[in-house]
Amino acid sequence: MAILHITFSLSTQGSIKHAIRQNHLQRDESVLCVNDIFSIGPLNSLEERKNWLEAYIFNDNEERELYEDIHEEWKKKMAGLPCDVDVWVWYSQSSHEEIGLRFIMSELINKCSMVYGIDATEGLKRVQPNMMIRHTGELASDMLMKLRSEAKRFSIDDCQRLAKEWEVLKQKPSTLRVWQNGIVHVAEDALDPIIIECAKRAHAELKEEWLIPMRVIGETIGAIDDYLSEEFVGRRLIALAKQGLFEIDGDTTEMYSYQVKYVGK
Repeated sequence: MAILHITFSLSTQGSIKHAIRQNHLQRDESVLCVNDIFSIGPLNSLEERKNWLEAYIFNDNEERELYEDIHEEWKKKMAGLPCDVDVWVWYSQSSHEEIGLRFIMSELINKCSMVYGIDATEGLKRVQPNMMIRHTGELASDMLMKLRSEAKRFSIDDCQRLAKEWEVLKQKPSTLRVWQNGIVHVAEDALDPIIIECAKRAHAELKEEWLIPMRVIGETIGAIDDYLSEEFVGRRLIALAKQGLFEIDGDTTEMYSYQVKYVGK
C-alpha cells in the first residue's frame, strides 16, 4: 500500500523525504506540501486569500509564483489521488497546522477513507518530553522517523467532523487566528502589545537607538507560542509605525533596508 505524506511546510516536506531516503523504506512513499500559513489571512475564498497574501505577505513575484505552483501541484495530486492510498497528515497543535488539518479533511472527504494523523505535539510528549515546538517544520528527519509510530487512523466520523469545522472556519472574517487549546479568532492587532514589548526589550539589551526589524520580529516570534510568518509580524510593525509608535528609517519594501525605533505615544 502506497503512502502519501502531507505536510504544512517545505522544511517538513524536505525532512520527511530525507528520512525516507536515509532509512531505505520499502513502501512506495511520496511527500506533498501545502505551502501556506493558515493562521493568517482570510479563508473564505482562494481568490480573496491570494489577494490578501499579495498585499501583505509576498515580497516579490518569486514568492507569488512559488505559492501558485505548489497550489497547482496540490490540485493535480488531489484530482488524481488513487482511492487505495494511505494518507498521513503531519501536524502539531498550532493554529496553522490544526487549521491545515481541517482543510485537508475537506479535500479528502470524498476521495480517501484511510487517513492517518501524526500529532507531533502529542507524540513528543512520549518520544522527547522536554522538547517544545511551534510547528512540525522545527523537527529534524531523525525525530520525524521516531514519530512515525505515532500515526493514528482517523475514523470516518473524525474526518467528517474536521471537514465540517473547516467550513465553519471559512465563514469567519478574521485574518489572524491563534491556538489556545483550540483555534481562536482574534483581531489582526491582537499581538501588537507583544511586538512593542519585544522592541522595548531589544532597545534596552542592545543599548541602541535604532534596531533592525528582524531583531524585533525574531523576539516577537520567540515570545509567541504559535506559528506566524516573519512577514506578518513585519507588516504589523509597519502598521504600528503608521500609528506613531515607531519611527522608520529606510525603505520598508525590503526587510533588511530599514531600521525602526520605538517612540511610544
